Amino acid sequence: MPRTYPQPTYIIILLLSFSFILGCSTTKDIKPDSPSKLLQKAKRFYKAEDAERAKDNINTIMEDFPDSKERVAALMLLGDVHYRAEEYEEAKFQYQKFTELYPAHKYVDRAHFYKAMSNFKLSDLASRDLTPVKSALEGFQNFIKDFPDSTYKVQAQKIAHQCLDILAQNIFEIGKFYFRTGSYQSAIIRLKSLMVEYPTHSYIAEAEFLLAESYFQEQNYAKASTHYKIVLKKYARTKFAKQAREKLRKLRKL
Repeated sequence: MPRTYPQPTYIIILLLSFSFILGCSTTKDIKPDSPSKLLQKAKRFYKAEDAERAKDNINTIMEDFPDSKERVAALMLLGDVHYRAEEYEEAKFQYQKFTELYPAHKYVDRAHFYKAMSNFKLSDLASRDLTPVKSALEGFQNFIKDFPDSTYKVQAQKIAHQCLDILAQNIFEIGKFYFRTGSYQSAIIRLKSLMVEYPTHSYIAEAEFLLAESYFQEQNYAKASTHYKIVLKKYARTKFAKQAREKLRKLRKL
């Protein structure tokens, strides 16, 4: 004789059985995204400037598909995501990682370039810490030497010049500060350093004149005269030449 259930209990059993079958079927049908799909999603989120979701998809590739061919492009993209988000320390780390893992990759020059750019972007002139600028300059100089045919070469040369200008400007401003405050020996050291390290800097004429003035204030008239004459010879068309000529007349009367 067939067993019977009270009506409510029978309905509950049917619902539970249906839920179990449906759950098994759903679990079986759901498949994780392939690394190629994850990479495409990451690229779309990157274009949409949704950094966090781009990172999530890239990290999934890195963690779940460490041997996939998409890992290479994903690592470069991760650096780009951080760079666009102005997270330059993180960007620098990812680009460095790319150069270490894939030194012969056809786009390794791009990683080197943006690693140097990350250092450049980290520079904070107000803090007077020029370490990132020096690191950027070194990076660009190495880049130009190692990748002479790169499409980034012209841009690298331009920014390397900016780095040089920033470093030279820093020395010049410190030299001027010492001169204004009457610390002439310190001014001489800084100004001479500027002319040795950055002889083509745009403020070199003024630096040469201030060097002569510093020697004059130190009563080292022989060296003052020498540098006033350099101003007249090399920078005759500048406003400093007129002042140097006047100072030389004064020296002849001493």
